[in-house]
Amino acid sequence: MPHFTIRRGYETFHMTVLLTLAIQSLDTLIHDGKQDIFDAPSLSEEVLGLRGVMVDSEHLTGWGQGAYDTFRNNADKAKSPCLLVRDNNKMDILGDTESARERIHRLSIAANRLGCNALAITPKFPDEDQAVSFIIEQIREAMVGVERLELNLLLQPCEGLTSDPDQHVEIIKQIGGFRIGALPTFKAASATGDGLNALKKLAPYAGGIVADFPTGRGKKNIDPVEGLKVIREVGYSNTLALNYLGKGPAIKEIKKVASRMRTFLEDEQQK
Repeated sequence: MPHFTIRRGYETFHMTVLLTLAIQSLDTLIHDGKQDIFDAPSLSEEVLGLRGVMVDSEHLTGWGQGAYDTFRNNADKAKSPCLLVRDNNKMDILGDTESARERIHRLSIAANRLGCNALAITPKFPDEDQAVSFIIEQIREAMVGVERLELNLLLQPCEGLTSDPDQHVEIIKQIGGFRIGALPTFKAASATGDGLNALKKLAPYAGGIVADFPTGRGKKNIDPVEGLKVIREVGYSNTLALNYLGKGPAIKEIKKVASRMRTFLEDEQQK
């Protein structure tokens, strides 16, 4: 089981889950000119105490090689590397196969250039056996190029079959291989009506998890620490990207949740 070393003052903590920053949390600040995306890794480590970042594909729009290199260098210097590129666009592999395959190829190159170990896509899986078989075969073929760059390919839940955790797991099993996995999100889990159970089912197959917060009101809301607790109960020990979705002060809210999560992980280590 991997452990991630976090130093705070004179103390050293060995974390079983690496807490990272989803740059989507900063979108409003970036849009308003209050946060430079190229400084997000240093903000992540120095201000929030998070040791890695996840970027979404829309953040990379218009970037040339110089921009990729600058971001990667800044991330490496900040000791908060870019670990995952996520594409939230719903991918229609069945209806536009060539375009989807080309997009996976471009995302792979972008992830590799940023020094990531994974990319995530959001493919649609209609509830029809022949269509599912075709999509699975296309993903298997695309995996050849992904694996050549030593990347993992993660499937984010989407409308259709992968909105059901059991079906999502079954699709991952059918694709097969060591470099395929799920990218569960707290938001998608909460939409199932039984968010904690959805996370518990998907976490063993996850190559990363996105801790969206808040995810809704009342029973639909997954408390971030409760979500963390559930995935630890099934042995999850990879990255957890904090993704603030509210309208309040993002940095303040992320700090609060990150602190609560670190306390939980530290207490877990003491047991």
